[in-house]
Amino acid sequence: MKRISYLIFILIVAMACKEVFEAPPQALLKATLLNSTTNKSDTSIITIRGIGTDSILYKDSTLTGLILPLSANDTTIFLISFDSVTDTITFFHETSMEYASMESGFYNEYKLQNIDFTQNRIDSILITDSLVTKTWHENIKLYLRPLPSGSN
Repeated sequence: MKRISYLIFILIVAMACKEVFEAPPQALLKATLLNSTTNKSDTSIITIRGIGTDSILYKDSTLTGLILPLSANDTTIFLISFDSVTDTITFFHETSMEYASMESGFYNEYKLQNIDFTQNRIDSILITDSLVTKTWHENIKLYLRPLPSGSN
């Protein structure tokens, strides 16, 4: 009887020690695409590749906004194709490590310092909120030049 009691106790303890894991929150940069002539939302076919990584974030996606991960380094570079016109965007930022919880650990938050970009299709970029946190909200506005008439 004593062995059965120990066995039941061990089973109860094993069930109570269920491993709890939550993925840490992610601080992602949110960008809105706007037409530089009309200041209205712009829809483009977009392909985005991170430079320094082998990842393609978007491939031929029709979007009006973007969600982009920033690197733990002080700069993050993306090669972005808007309707087959390619631009490069370089984000300069400060990175800080934030504590989420015991279950999920730490994550990075960012403060945008500056943005450099080529001007093939991008007309300008406006930083609306320099803090890139786990609460995703608009951080930048990307103003795109309209495609010439007759273009796809």
